[in-house]
Amino acid sequence: MARRRARIVLADQQRLFRQSLAAHLVKGGYMVCEAADGATLDQCIIEDEPDIVILDRYLPGIDALEYCHMLNALQPQIKVLILVAYEHEARALQSTAFLAGASGCLSKELEPPIYLAALRQLMEGHLLFHADVMRRAALPPKVSGPAAHIRNLTQRELEILVLVAEGMGNREIAKRLDISYHTAMKHVSNIISKLQVSNRMEAGLVYIRHGRSGSLPSLRSED
Repeated sequence: MARRRARIVLADQQRLFRQSLAAHLVKGGYMVCEAADGATLDQCIIEDEPDIVILDRYLPGIDALEYCHMLNALQPQIKVLILVAYEHEARALQSTAFLAGASGCLSKELEPPIYLAALRQLMEGHLLFHADVMRRAALPPKVSGPAAHIRNLTQRELEILVLVAEGMGNREIAKRLDISYHTAMKHVSNIISKLQVSNRMEAGLVYIRHGRSGSLPSLRSED
């Protein structure tokens, strides 16, 4: 059986750069969905379920680092490669990009073969950061008082947390609750933030360990 072609979302506001790099990626054997802004990026991710997102640091409509952090929390299987204009900017942004959950940070000054080599490394599970950047990275904060944090969830958020604890993905949650995929993703992101955890798996564990006791106080109503 032939191996599935890796899927790439290439999100960059510069049309000529985007189209040129997309053409090289297709020749390199990748399936590519192009996005020029945050809205089309969302659409590509929902429809294509990519392996890697190549993300322009200054893509219109989003904060790329915040978006990267959200993707890392909600869909950690998606690797994010952040692009900036110049090599010195890529070096300066490495620590911030790493802490946001990116798998690498490169400049747009590179030749197409270098991007292809970088993507191969990402697909093999490697990170494209200097070793000292990763050594200096802070460990995620420990969760404190998880039961108290659960009290901050709305009724809808608690309902979704239960589904997360059952192992449901965003698409399954959206279908179960008859809400949009984007709404489900935003709810899960809010839950992760309120519980002060790093990802959806940790959020589910908080509920399993503390939310099933039946001793939680009454929850706030949805605004």
